[in-house]
Amino acid sequence: MNQATFPFSAIVEQSRLKTALLLCAVDPSLGGVLIRGDKGTAKSTAARALTGILPLIERVAGCAFNCAPASPYKHCETCNPVGANLFAF
Repeated sequence: MNQATFPFSAIVEQSRLKTALLLCAVDPSLGGVLIRGDKGTAKSTAARALTGILPLIERVAGCAFNCAPASPYKHCETCNPVGANLFAF
């Protein structure tokens, strides 16, 4: 599905929402943003628009953890089958 997204810079008002999304883009260790608000306040539009300014990232296809090809999660059964059995008894 190839849909046009609304430009992030065109969203008016909602400065706290935009700041929170940008902070999470810069520092993923924040863990995410919970967006809530009344209907029609551009919640989904802002989240979708953010993808237009983020760089593309490489991920392993079909991986539940979205592992990067160069550094798989040590417990990922798809990307690291040897390390996935560390907790086997």
